[in-house]
Amino acid sequence: MMWTALGALACLAMAVPGVIALTSGWLPPKLRVSVVRPELWAYGTLMSTAGLATELSLRWLSHGEVLIDFLGPLGLALILLGFGLQSRARRPATP
Repeated sequence: MMWTALGALACLAMAVPGVIALTSGWLPPKLRVSVVRPELWAYGTLMSTAGLATELSLRWLSHGEVLIDFLGPLGLALILLGFGLQSRARRPATP
């Protein structure tokens, strides 16, 4: 139960800066220098958070093998795509 609570807290800690960056364009001070497109960075953060939450939800879905076989790779793909968007947000847009 403690690990689930820590995972939920980690999801919340990841989602809050993403929502703030998406709504206002504000970035944490450490990222202001390197991130060129804050909106894309916010989408990447929220996608990674959704992937982490998907992976955390597998603990309660252990009775459905088909569901686990689908959600496990989906969560991993969301995390990796989110990190890809975050790294793309550090480069300027190409015309």
